[in-house]
Amino acid sequence: MWLKLFFLLLYFLVLFVLARFFEAIVWYETGIFATQLVDPVALSFRKLKTILECRGLGYSGLPEKKDVRELVEKSGDLMEGELYSALKEEEASESVSSTNFSGEMHFYELVEDTKDGIWLVQVIANDRSPLVGKIHWEKMVKKVSRFGIRTGTFNCSSDPR
Repeated sequence: MWLKLFFLLLYFLVLFVLARFFEAIVWYETGIFATQLVDPVALSFRKLKTILECRGLGYSGLPEKKDVRELVEKSGDLMEGELYSALKEEEASESVSSTNFSGEMHFYELVEDTKDGIWLVQVIANDRSPLVGKIHWEKMVKKVSRFGIRTGTFNCSSDPR
């Protein structure tokens, strides 16, 4: 009888310890780092620009790291969690790609027939250069992909019609 009671208490003790262990892991991943302040002085220029992009602020007129750092400081305190999520978002946006439509049927198959989302399509006229340059198009693709907008390029030169 005492042995059964001992094992039952041991079972509950092990469950309690495991539950606290998993809670500590979750707290460690989200709690402790998410609330610690980060000093923008210690960050690289690329990370500062990423923070500003995630906050929706422009930095095009600021050529020096000091100016960008001051703008980050003026826009609010920088938490470790915000930095972590901004860097993860940047890594995810680097892998975003734009669809190159091979012709009319490919376009209809992905955009018209499914109608499952919003598309931003750059149409390039026959034997012309695109209105939006490659670098600006890639920046635009990164920015709109955050909102679930799919992108593509339809080159009329590749379509016989």
